[in-house]
Amino acid sequence: MPFQDVDEVETPDRRAPSRAAKLARKIFLEDWSLKLLSLAIALVLWLVVTGQNEPVMAHVNVQLNFISPQSLEISNDPPRTVDVTLTGSRNKLDDLTALDLVATVDISDQQPGERVLRLADKAKIALPQGVKVDGFQPSAIPIRLEQVIERQIAIEPKLEGKPANGYQVYAVIPSKAVVMVRGPESRVNALQKLETESIWLSGHKQTFTAQNLGIDVPDTKVDLLDPVVTVQVEIDELPVERTYSGVPNGSGPLMTITVSGPPTMLDRLKAEDLQVVWESPSSHLNPKLRLAPEFEGKVTLKSIKDALEHRY
Repeated sequence: MPFQDVDEVETPDRRAPSRAAKLARKIFLEDWSLKLLSLAIALVLWLVVTGQNEPVMAHVNVQLNFISPQSLEISNDPPRTVDVTLTGSRNKLDDLTALDLVATVDISDQQPGERVLRLADKAKIALPQGVKVDGFQPSAIPIRLEQVIERQIAIEPKLEGKPANGYQVYAVIPSKAVVMVRGPESRVNALQKLETESIWLSGHKQTFTAQNLGIDVPDTKVDLLDPVVTVQVEIDELPVERTYSGVPNGSGPLMTITVSGPPTMLDRLKAEDLQVVWESPSSHLNPKLRLAPEFEGKVTLKSIKDALEHRY
């Protein structure tokens, strides 16, 4: 059997791989673990982004801001906030701030009286695109609109504590007797007086002045147009009684009278400083004690006995 020469044996045709084959090999076979990891990351990111854009529902607390007619005001106490259901992407809902969650309720077209406002019709919220309101809870709120009026209300100084032992308050004199207020008619008319801030008397032995006291308005619907007052508190010794003879009685006989007042003040008071006057010349029923201004309000008449032994 003849043998073939080695050089004469046929060998398979092994061509070099094409560029396409090289590229496919590089894409699919080389660094396959990194490519698989990248694919997994991309898939996760796609799922996350898809989930973030999926509409979701959220319940938020929204503040109400009312726009009232110029000459009217809300006299009742409607809720300050309501619960609102919003729908939108999670990203946009998460980005909402307290400044975004304000509902403007325009009632400038309403008339005086009782009203029921449907918030779906009246409340407007400036929300980003893609976020919408699905509902309000409560869905409607009652309000009462009243005319706004101004009125003067009496001021009453509020005293706290007691003066030092042996002393008392003789007079409390505010710099003004009334203060002007403004608000819904029924609220203003319900006010009878307004107290000042507390004026502390503890330990005082003499007259003092409390400057720039605030005035307390218990109704938040009522505004003060002049909110401060100054109060003078007159303090002196506890009164004692003292009798004076030879007190003038107009054209009548001299009188003996008993008065009450602070001891140091009565020490300065003489019979000739006193004078008894009558509302009617023929009547002894209503005598008055006429005094110098420094004694007025602190020295009071207690009893009278004239020279003919007539008593008051």
